[in-house]
Amino acid sequence: MIPPAILLITGDAEIERAVLEAACRSGRALTVVRTAHEAVRIFSHGFDRFNLILVDLDPDVHGVTLFNALDDCHGKAPVVVLTGCEESYVTPVALARGASGCLGKPVTSARFARLIEEFCPLPAR
Repeated sequence: MIPPAILLITGDAEIERAVLEAACRSGRALTVVRTAHEAVRIFSHGFDRFNLILVDLDPDVHGVTLFNALDDCHGKAPVVVLTGCEESYVTPVALARGASGCLGKPVTSARFARLIEEFCPLPAR
């Protein structure tokens, strides 16, 4: 059985470390892309294999552009945005664009673990 898979798009090493820790502890596969170019390559091959997509709105990875591209693709995986901006401002904007959630930075591995359990559950045995 293939474990649920997560796609993380970020240029933030702390976010990457925290998500990797949470994914490993929970038995989920994780694919990390650090640039817009890498993300577009993943998108062009389809991203149906992912059960959860985390998009860091960091300008270094062109997060807003990538989030908009995901919105246009109408994928089935929930998309959760990560932001260094004021979470109370970004959350309604992200939800209006189709995101399933929004997390303000900094985010701990424990908070990512809860997010993964909520949006990327393991299949029933």
